[in-house]
Amino acid sequence: MVGRLTSDSMGHFRDCIVRPDPRHALLVVLLFACGPATARAQANLENRPLKPSFWHAAAGVAAVNFITWGYDWYVQRWPWANVGTAAWGHNLRTGFVWDNDLFLDNNLAHPYHGSFYHSSARASGFGFFGSLPFVAMGSATWELFGENIPASLNDFIMTTLGGSAIGEVMYRLSSLLGSKHAPGPTVVARELGALALSPIGRTQSLVSPGRDGIVQPTEAVSSLSFGSRLGHPFFDLAVRYGSPFSVQTLRPYDAFEFRVQVSPQPGVRGIREVAISGLLARKQLGRSGSSATVLGVFQHYDYDDLSAFDIMGQSVSGALLYQRRLGLRNRIELGAHLEGVLFGGISADHGFEWHRDYDLGSGAGTRLNAAFSRDGHEWLRVESRLMWLHSLHGSDGNHVATIVRAAAAVPLFGPVGLGGDLAVATRHSSYPHAASVTRRVPEMRAYLTWSP
Repeated sequence: MVGRLTSDSMGHFRDCIVRPDPRHALLVVLLFACGPATARAQANLENRPLKPSFWHAAAGVAAVNFITWGYDWYVQRWPWANVGTAAWGHNLRTGFVWDNDLFLDNNLAHPYHGSFYHSSARASGFGFFGSLPFVAMGSATWELFGENIPASLNDFIMTTLGGSAIGEVMYRLSSLLGSKHAPGPTVVARELGALALSPIGRTQSLVSPGRDGIVQPTEAVSSLSFGSRLGHPFFDLAVRYGSPFSVQTLRPYDAFEFRVQVSPQPGVRGIREVAISGLLARKQLGRSGSSATVLGVFQHYDYDDLSAFDIMGQSVSGALLYQRRLGLRNRIELGAHLEGVLFGGISADHGFEWHRDYDLGSGAGTRLNAAFSRDGHEWLRVESRLMWLHSLHGSDGNHVATIVRAAAAVPLFGPVGLGGDLAVATRHSSYPHAASVTRRVPEMRAYLTWSP
């Protein structure tokens, strides 16, 4: 959904996206079983790129906007979708402004919509960076011509940055799932799953095959978890695609980590976490028979609903990564990131307006992580994240957020394991004309994991 959600339309949005139906979880399991969970995939089997097509990509972007607008106006009859030359002229004269929509709408729904623009360009033969102008074009044209209210600056930024991250992940997982070389029950099941993950990208790939040039990863490890979070059930899907230490990691997002957590609860948002860390570039600093050191540049997209407060970040980091193998079965990995937050959001205590109870701004941060793996699956992981955000729109405050988490999982039988984690999230907010506020959220989870 790209348009602003009025109070009349919020119920429909929550029914469609925010409150997941149990059948959606079943669909996730089906997609997971059919393809992305493959432990090994052959490289270079489908690397048959054709020349990129501008018109192929632009037509896909235009189709996304036109279909979305047609649904918004002809089906939903939302008043902000009643556009024409008068509305377009007004938007062009007004230019871009900040909007005050809900946290979920601005920071998750818009990036998800931007992923369709990105996958259209990827399916048309453009690489990751070559696809960015199409995401920006799709976002700008929607903001200016798809609604009769002033164009939103924060929506444009979020759709472009977040859309590129989510779009690349969905497009690559869709390509992996739809690969004729991927194991799975049936070709039809894999194609349906690939279509669900990246509708526009998969459609264009089928109509005009051979343009993507996707090189399948030598390693794609995933896990599905089900358990209890603060007394409520949750589903958690985690995927590790490729490796920063592999010699075959050459292009942006040849290695990334993706996680999504859903926790259905009455009256609240169901999507609790979406996290993406994609490797953009790397330089190998050292390698021996048992160890490797890499300097990398990453793109991060983070969306966290922590019950007591929310955090969102679009950032880029420079990282020093180290891996050491302990025999044939075990390995440890260490990572340290220095992060620039290009655009972020965090819950605030002042400066509310309409649906906005959070600040938008930029800042900096760090990430640290250590993991122990055995037979390709993580048994232990400790990670921490710190983010400082200066408000550009909202309360004019400064916020420091930290998240520390320790997780462990052990196998029980076959691909089934037992896991648990402890986490503490803290937000400290200082304001120029009000008292500082500190909020702390402890969390404990217990779950069963399935890691094929």
